[in-house]
Amino acid sequence: MTPNVSVRTFKPRQQVFSKEQPMARPRFRCSFPVEQAKVLAIVSAVVVVLGVGLAQIIQGGMGDLQGRAEQLRTRNTAVADENVRLLAARAQLSSKAQVVALAKTKLHLFEPDQRQVRRM
Repeated sequence: MTPNVSVRTFKPRQQVFSKEQPMARPRFRCSFPVEQAKVLAIVSAVVVVLGVGLAQIIQGGMGDLQGRAEQLRTRNTAVADENVRLLAARAQLSSKAQVVALAKTKLHLFEPDQRQVRRM
């Protein structure tokens, strides 16, 4: 009988039992001299203040832009409404009934009757 290909021989793991505790090492250790730490703290505080100030300036600019965009949207809506009103007025003024009525009153013209039109 031949063993399968995936069969391996058993190797027991070796465990080490010792009375010494492993030393826990800190993951990150940073020690600066006092003067460098003060300079680093001042620089980081200045960077934070400048970052917050810049964020406020950008936020104010965005608020102004949103206000302008809302004004333009309102103005665009008003122009579109006026355009619709003017198109309706133009359609009414250029209708056949309106043209005939104006021709009768201003130019004293009228449409010919069936008796007046002769077709050849």
